Amino acid sequence: MSWSRFMAVGLVVVVVSYKVKEMMEEPPLPHLEPDPWWGPGEPQDEDVSINRFSINISDEDLRDFKARLALPLRLTPALEGANFTYGMNSDTLQKIVKYWREKYDWREREARLNSYPHYKTRIEGLDIHFMRADSKIGSAKNVKAVPLLLIHGWPDSIVGFLDILPLLTHPQEGSNVVFDVICPSIPGFGFSQSSSKQGFSHIETSQVLVKLMQRLGYEQFYVQGGDWGARIATNMAIMYPQRILGVHVNTFYVSTPGLTFRIKMLLGAFLPAGVVVAKEDQNKLYPLSNLFSMVLMETGYMHLQATKPDTIGAALNQNPVSLAAYILEKFSIWTHRDNRHKPDGGLLHGDFPISLDNLLDNICIYWFTSSITTSARLYSEAFNKKTYGMLDNIPCRVPAGLAIFPQENLKLPKNFLAHKYHNIVTYNEQPAGGHFSAMEQPTLVAVDLHKFVSTLENTT
Repeated sequence: MSWSRFMAVGLVVVVVSYKVKEMMEEPPLPHLEPDPWWGPGEPQDEDVSINRFSINISDEDLRDFKARLALPLRLTPALEGANFTYGMNSDTLQKIVKYWREKYDWREREARLNSYPHYKTRIEGLDIHFMRADSKIGSAKNVKAVPLLLIHGWPDSIVGFLDILPLLTHPQEGSNVVFDVICPSIPGFGFSQSSSKQGFSHIETSQVLVKLMQRLGYEQFYVQGGDWGARIATNMAIMYPQRILGVHVNTFYVSTPGLTFRIKMLLGAFLPAGVVVAKEDQNKLYPLSNLFSMVLMETGYMHLQATKPDTIGAALNQNPVSLAAYILEKFSIWTHRDNRHKPDGGLLHGDFPISLDNLLDNICIYWFTSSITTSARLYSEAFNKKTYGMLDNIPCRVPAGLAIFPQENLKLPKNFLAHKYHNIVTYNEQPAGGHFSAMEQPTLVAVDLHKFVSTLENTT
C-alpha cells in the first residue's frame, strides 16, 4: 500500500471513529425558554388563578352537530369480504351513525363528564384544562395519598380515564397508596387551548404540565401515560427528574445514542433465540417482516399528520361522521389487530372492551372543541423539531413502571427497554389489552400502577 493510500485510510478510520464516538455520547438536554408565550399576540402578564370550569356545550353548537349528523350519508359500498382491511367499513359506519342519531344523548354523557370537577388555568399564554379526582381514604389504615398526573394521547382524551379513576382514588387490596389524580387535556386537545405559534411540541408540553403541577402545589409527583402521554411522561422524567417520583407507561418509544438499539434488533433476527432476545420475547419483534408490515399498515396517519395536519384537519372538521370514521378505525385496529378481519372491526361486538357510548363521547370532545386539527399539529411539531431525536437519546433514570399489553402496536423486550429506562422497578406483561389500555382494561392498569407506586413508597 502506498503511503498516500495508507494516510487516506487512516484519515477515514479517524473520522469514522470520531463520528461513532460522537453518536454514542449522551447529548445535553435541549434548552427551553423558561417563560415562553404560546398564546396569540404579544406576551402579557400571566393570570395564575385556577378557575372552576364546567363542560357545557351550547344549545346552538348541539343543534349544529345534530344537523350535520342528520345529513344524508355519502358512503361508498364496502368491498365484498374486505371487512376493515381497507379501513372503516361503510356498513358498520352506517350502523354507528344510526345509533348516534337515535339513541346517543350528549347531555347525559356531558353530565357524566362533569361528575368530576374541572378547572382551567393559564400557563405560558395557554388556557390549560384539567379534570381532578381527589383520593378517598375513608377508614382504611396505613394508606397514603400521593399525587398522580395522568396524561392521555391521540386520538383519545380525558374520556379514557373516567373508568379508571375510582380504582385509583379509593383503597385497593394489596396497595398502601391512593391517588390525588390530575387529568389534563394536552394543549391543543379537548378543552385546552392550542398554541398560536409554531414550535409547540411534546417537549414544550412537558414543561407546561410540570408548571401545572407546581401551581397546584405538587413539587413532586408520579406520572402515567400512554401514546403521547407516555412520551410526555418520559420527557418529564428526563428533563425534571427532581420533580418526578416515578414514571409509569404502557406505550414505548425507545432509542439510544448511536446505533446500539438498532444493531441489537437486527442481530436478534439472525442469532439463535436467547442470545440477544429471550426465547419468550421473540414474538415481540420477530420476524421483522411482521413488524415492518405493521408499521407500514398502521402509521399512514402519522405521516399525514406530521406533514399536512391542517389539510386533514379541515376535512375532518366539517362533518362528525367523517371524524368518527377516522378515529374509530384507530380504536378498532389498535385495540386488537385481528379486528381488521371482522365485518364490524369488532366495534359492535358485545365483547369489545370499550362501550360505543364511550367511543362517541371521545369523538364528541374532538368535535365540540374543534381540536382535531390542533391535535394533529402535535405530530408535525414533534417530527419537525431537531430536539426530537436529542431527547430520545437521553436515558430516563427516574424509577419506571412498564406495563406491557399484548395487543399494543409495538412491544419490546425488557432488555431493549432498559436502554431507555435505567431504573425499571416493575415490568409486567398483562393478559389482555391493547393501545388504549386505560379504557380497555382499567383494572389491569390500576393494579399495575398501584403495585409500582406501592413498591416505591415502601422502600422510601
